Amino acid sequence: MNERHNTIHLLSRAAMDSAAPPGVPPATPSPAPQLAPSPAPPTSAPTPLPIAPAPAASTSAPAPKRYQKKPKQKKIDGLLAYTTSFVPGTYNVKIPAGDYLQKERNVDVARHISLERAKREQEEEKAQREEAGIAQQVNTSCPCDEQLLISTQNPLSNILIIHPGSRNLRIGLASSYYPREVPNCIARPTTAVNASGANPVPALGSRVKKIRSEGNKKRKREEVQSQDVSMDGGEEAPVDPVIEPIGYLRDYLRNRLVQERLTTDWRDTTRVKAANAKTKPELLPEHNDPYRVDWTEPEGKPFFIGNDALRLPENAGYTTRFPILHRTLNRRDWSSSQSLLDDISAILTTALLTELEIPPSKYSEYSVLFIVPDHGDRIYVQEMTHLILKVLGFKAIAVQQEAYCAIFGAGMSSACVVDIGAQQTSVTCVDEAVLQPETRMKLHYGGDDITSSLAHLLEQSSFPYRDLDLARAQDFLMMDNLKMKICTLEEHLVANTPWDFFVPRTEGLTQKWALRTFDENILAPFVFFDTRLIDFEEKKGQGSMRFWNTSDDKVSDEISSNYEEPTGAMRACTSHLLPAPVPIPPPATESISASSTPAPPPITENPSPEKSSTSGTPAPDVKPGTSSTPTPVLGSIPTMASLAPLPTLSARKVFEFSAHSPLDAAIAASIGMAGTENKMKSLSQSILLIGGSSNLKGLSAFIAERLPSLLRQKGGPGEVTIVPPPRGLNPKFVSWKGGSVMCHIESLQDMWIRRDEWEATGIRALKDRYMWF
Repeated sequence: MNERHNTIHLLSRAAMDSAAPPGVPPATPSPAPQLAPSPAPPTSAPTPLPIAPAPAASTSAPAPKRYQKKPKQKKIDGLLAYTTSFVPGTYNVKIPAGDYLQKERNVDVARHISLERAKREQEEEKAQREEAGIAQQVNTSCPCDEQLLISTQNPLSNILIIHPGSRNLRIGLASSYYPREVPNCIARPTTAVNASGANPVPALGSRVKKIRSEGNKKRKREEVQSQDVSMDGGEEAPVDPVIEPIGYLRDYLRNRLVQERLTTDWRDTTRVKAANAKTKPELLPEHNDPYRVDWTEPEGKPFFIGNDALRLPENAGYTTRFPILHRTLNRRDWSSSQSLLDDISAILTTALLTELEIPPSKYSEYSVLFIVPDHGDRIYVQEMTHLILKVLGFKAIAVQQEAYCAIFGAGMSSACVVDIGAQQTSVTCVDEAVLQPETRMKLHYGGDDITSSLAHLLEQSSFPYRDLDLARAQDFLMMDNLKMKICTLEEHLVANTPWDFFVPRTEGLTQKWALRTFDENILAPFVFFDTRLIDFEEKKGQGSMRFWNTSDDKVSDEISSNYEEPTGAMRACTSHLLPAPVPIPPPATESISASSTPAPPPITENPSPEKSSTSGTPAPDVKPGTSSTPTPVLGSIPTMASLAPLPTLSARKVFEFSAHSPLDAAIAASIGMAGTENKMKSLSQSILLIGGSSNLKGLSAFIAERLPSLLRQKGGPGEVTIVPPPRGLNPKFVSWKGGSVMCHIESLQDMWIRRDEWEATGIRALKDRYMWF
């Protein structure tokens, strides 16, 4: 069998050699292999064929083998890749015991890499701007994109400033003079909101309205019953939380009018009620209606934001919510953190597209200056930074505080910044461009509380519009506009004054109502200085949810800032809640053992020369048998009461009760923590009022009148000066304008956090960049 196989192999090689093309020399013959002798066949064997020599191996390389490539499958991180659950990051198996990004030397490497990359990008942008400038000089008629040309010439056109508030969102380019203001709200279908498990949104003043309705039902039941109900057997009717505080405010107003010798006829209160009860609405024709509202058509869209969300009809089946509550994330009206951040992302994306015409595909070309509260929640800063850099994909971010930006917007170096917003008021002192952390105050009331108080006061005066419901967006906007129109703190305007307001209707014509007020428009702003009319119980209940994106226990333990800790000004406002200190008894005059160790005699001032020592020091006159050791006094022995630690309030109580402080007391406490007397004097003479609710008429003069007496109690000066914002600049845009001014300063370049640095180091970037964090 082997012989046959070798023979066939040699024949095939010979055939290949004979078929070689002409001109190719034959290969060098190689010796044929030795064949083993085979036994002779029994019959006559045929003539064997000639055996050709085996050719040598060809010099050309054999063809490479081709392997079929397997398609790469998409990597899926477990079974949770398409869910909203938290998926932990993969563990680095190459260095199971490594400490990468856990020590500062590793973080510095990642930071320097990011800075080098930023430097190269800046050089490339500078070269592009120079080339664009040369091209424009050479050919001015070049059909270039105007927006691209502006962006290459002005680097500030690539910086966005975002200042979110509880009611409005202010966004704009750093090169603009004014920002674009959008209502910071989103409307989603009610069925989707209920399916997510979110709690119903409470209306402003709903708790007081509920208590009033229960009290009215109780009184009606008592009127229907014929028999008398004893106090022990009957139920107590709920106490109206509005009537008693209104009485306190009226008494205060009357005393002030008497002091200023202003005469008023208090019988006008009854006349105002009678006139309002008889008022009927006037319908405005459609062609002559300047207050007509273009209502939003639902059209089955998944969500609406801004004015479109507020103009939805009541029967459209949508629920409007505000994602920022008290200048932090709204944990009350959302059931999960992911849905809350998704709605914030939708608001920002839609606002940038509709107001500034910036699509999401160009976010990587823009940097963001984000303005945060002076005293707030650290999680809010972390989550918003993660949202802007990772989710939306912006180029870089810089985070600054409101008061710090406000002094740049007002052109000041030192000021006591009082920011009165819609739901919260903050007081912060900035001395020589350095924010003083112990002077920060956070108050849980704002312009919305004046709106709610005005509604309660007008209802007591027979408000003609009986269907007022602050849960409806248009009714709330109507009352907010009426507040800015009629509310004042000038006491001489107490009189029977006529007003008018307009109520748009979804079905029908706009209604024009006539209104008369006596002192309601002055009592409503008094809630800033007497907070008993504010329902703080309604503001409780933030809810609880956990955020997973930027949680890092190791980094959180290293952060020791007081950004969300109680400040000295807050503790000063709550010092009256502490128990009185235990008085220390006066020291006793009698000794412990007078017989064994008597007290030494008093030393005379001019001793005799005979009893003086050689050194000139008078020698004590010691009698024999007595000791010169001083006797311990009973009062000098420490007792258990004196060694006990001083009583303090918990952080939760400090936050809760300091947030109820009147506005003037909060300003005095903040200035009192400034330090030296010179600092208190400079800050008291530069009080800056900003915020949307600071436009209230007479507010500056009222604060300047009440504040000096409070400052004198703290050892401060008696002179107070309220500094107005720059001419032509709305007070609610001062912080945003200050951020625009800061973008012109070169020192801001060290504050930018790039996206790649955030991906590598996380919240360590915030800790290293900002000392206040």
